[in-house]
Amino acid sequence: MTTHRCCICLSSNDISLIHLNKTQDAIELLLSETIHYDEAENIPLVLSGIVQQYTLASIPTYWVLSPDYYQLFLIESLPVKAEEFHEALNWRIKSLLSYPIKEATIDYFKLPPKKSSPDNFMIAAITAKTSQLFKISNIMRKSNIELTTIDIPELAMRNLTALYETDEKSTAFIYFYEHLAILNISCQKTLYFTRHIELTDNAAQPTHYEQLCLNILRYFDYFQSQWRHPSPNRIFIGSEKENTAEIAKILSQNLSLSVEPFVFKSVALDASKLRLLEKKYLLSFGGALREEQNHATPGN
Repeated sequence: MTTHRCCICLSSNDISLIHLNKTQDAIELLLSETIHYDEAENIPLVLSGIVQQYTLASIPTYWVLSPDYYQLFLIESLPVKAEEFHEALNWRIKSLLSYPIKEATIDYFKLPPKKSSPDNFMIAAITAKTSQLFKISNIMRKSNIELTTIDIPELAMRNLTALYETDEKSTAFIYFYEHLAILNISCQKTLYFTRHIELTDNAAQPTHYEQLCLNILRYFDYFQSQWRHPSPNRIFIGSEKENTAEIAKILSQNLSLSVEPFVFKSVALDASKLRLLEKKYLLSFGGALREEQNHATPGN
């Protein structure tokens, strides 16, 4: 079984890719590359060129979706028999989608049960348009990319915070996109809560971060009350485009808590490579840290 893996993230105009050799004892960074493209029609040519240039045709590859490709819904437990679960999940999700459920690919994973209902797991259901997934995955396969897994940022972020979670502290990780922030709350390498938070267009206004921080504190209170774990006191942020140090300072002031840009821990790479990963390849690296036993339980 190969210890090599690649992870790809696609944005509207860029393809980010990393190639790791991950063993039980070490992580070796073999490649980190970002390629710009102007039109979606150019993606096959760009991917084929990368595969050929770096001999990646036989390397298992993970694709971490961008938020515009999927939706994630947190659903209270479904009190049905195991053989009825998929039908019940589809019925529950149907009313939440803006398109017919027959056009959706659905997957899910379980979150730890709340203290008030220890026998009932919450469900994180992920939905995406099958046509969009098929289009890109088909392009990857035609480019000789060995696509083995389609993943989501929430789980890539969980993989990153797991590097820190050798204690009983709770961790929050906020990843900023242009118009969206993803908030994860985890503890002991387990994801407990996640939420997409819409961002206003004018980040320069003080009220932009004031409202964001009010939402974050509300979710911290919810996590503490439902799972009876301490509120997160280890808070990280990440972003590929924003000034994370400045954002961390503003959030620290508004939350009255220490907030820091995410930096790698227990990863044996030289400082320049680590800084590059932290700035441009956080989610790609987090996706490549994927462990089979910690990943989503297949749904549909």
